[in-house]
Amino acid sequence: MEFTTYEIAYRLNVSEETVRRWIRTGLLPADDSSGKYLVKEEDLHRFIQHRGTPAGKAMSWLATMGSAGVRAAAPGVAYAASSLATNAVLSGLKMYKVLTGIEKIGADELSVMIEEIDKSIASLHESLAAVEQQKQKLEDGIKELEDIREKLRQPIV
Repeated sequence: MEFTTYEIAYRLNVSEETVRRWIRTGLLPADDSSGKYLVKEEDLHRFIQHRGTPAGKAMSWLATMGSAGVRAAAPGVAYAASSLATNAVLSGLKMYKVLTGIEKIGADELSVMIEEIDKSIASLHESLAAVEQQKQKLEDGIKELEDIREKLRQPIV
């Protein structure tokens, strides 16, 4: 049995674009000789098993970072997400192989990977701080409008 990206997206409660991204990055094997991606049942089962592991969860998260929902959240988050997604495309498969034990790397290369993750974490912390500042401004604006509304409701003497 084979599944389409739509069927996989529906079953896993993700977007079709996320499924296509998993396929393009090599996380989910698929055949596209018919003009659309088709995934064999055993490949899907294997993918789902790996997806539940810490390595699989990390790769699923990296593969979905470029999604529209993240881009719509805030400009700072969108920048961090697109940067992270670019890095994921370049090194995500290697990271997955290292985390699952498929590939071994030396201490120097491991240090570089950890350093890149630390940079991404720092960037996301900065984006979170910017979002929190924006949230505070919005809350202040709401409070100001609520105060004006209450003043308008009071009878003029």
